[in-house]
Amino acid sequence: MSYAAHARDLRNLLSVAAKLSVLAEQTRAQGDQLLFLMTAEALEKRADKLSATLPDTHHDQNVGNIAPWGHRPVDVII
Repeated sequence: MSYAAHARDLRNLLSVAAKLSVLAEQTRAQGDQLLFLMTAEALEKRADKLSATLPDTHHDQNVGNIAPWGHRPVDVII
């Protein structure tokens, strides 16, 4: 069974990994510090492996004009 990761899933994994790294720096208990760092590293590796399953193009590419990335940037001074 394979799992196709979305960019949101990868951002969530990396966000938790970053929070665990900060928590490891702030804690004084060395056992907890090591656990937090090992978990953060495991999440980063998982996100790296899942990033290989991301499609080359955006999955909503054929939506039309409702997609914000399909619009040209507007440069207007009000």
